Amino acid sequence: MTRFRVASVFLLSTFALQVNATQVHFGVNNDVVSTALEVPLSKDTNAVLGYIYADEAGHIAQGAIHMSHDVGAHHFEVGAKMDQLWSDYAQNGSAISVGGRYALSMGPSISLHASAYYAPSVLAFSHVDGHYELDSKVQYRLTPNMALHIGYRKIVFEYDNARDFTFEDGVYFGGQFRF
Repeated sequence: MTRFRVASVFLLSTFALQVNATQVHFGVNNDVVSTALEVPLSKDTNAVLGYIYADEAGHIAQGAIHMSHDVGAHHFEVGAKMDQLWSDYAQNGSAISVGGRYALSMGPSISLHASAYYAPSVLAFSHVDGHYELDSKVQYRLTPNMALHIGYRKIVFEYDNARDFTFEDGVYFGGQFRF
């Protein structure tokens, strides 16, 4: 119990110190809702905690850490992401994916974003034998602290002794808030 309290205080203090640049992301379509909290850890490092719920697929909890680099209008992030799947329609499991995110600023208000993560069988646990996630979106910045986007996301969990499970495959709408 003491470890839990120490860890909770550490996490809360970390988030409190970074509150000026924290971002909240959300996305929704007819069957899926997603949310993520992105916190900068340093100038070139960030952490992301996410949750995705799908009516006919289950739940995914996600945690990622990225190192970033900016070159003009290009923004690159490389890192690792942990996904934990709970589903009534496929075997539960987890995977550690490697990959990253890319953003291209097309001007002061419009940007293109893409991300890709892949977990081979050696980084998949429980019943999962592999995992990949692809995401792309077009974002329009309404204010310096608020943006709206439309995107496409595909999340698949692979199994040795069962059919691969497509958690999500479709278009979504969403937003991003910075505070």
